[in-house]
Amino acid sequence: MKKQKISLEFELQSNSENIIWALISTDSGLQKWIADVVETDGDSFTFTWGDPDYEHETRRAIIEELVKNSHIRMRWDDDPDEDAYWEIKMVRSDLTNDYLLEITDYAFSEDIDSLNGIWEQNFEELHRNTGL
Repeated sequence: MKKQKISLEFELQSNSENIIWALISTDSGLQKWIADVVETDGDSFTFTWGDPDYEHETRRAIIEELVKNSHIRMRWDDDPDEDAYWEIKMVRSDLTNDYLLEITDYAFSEDIDSLNGIWEQNFEELHRNTGL
């Protein structure tokens, strides 16, 4: 069974290109909203959820494409579906001049609602931690 593409969009309360780019492309920025611990190693990020000394989950994402002040595309290194990736793109709103985050991800049909919920929680965490 093939994964399905999902797309989400979240509006930010910022028009600062540098701030948004740092939040989606650096380990310290991603750690504010994606995982409890994020570490970078060249062309990959390691994401850890939970306490690294106790119960936790760790996954590694390979950076497939990075275009400064535009988007970052990654693929989980343990995902057998080589067409599946996840991407975070920053887009300026014509109406408000603030930035939007456009999220693209892939999931099996039975996991789509759960994955949408995870991204919504991530965005809430981003808003709590940064005010954006």
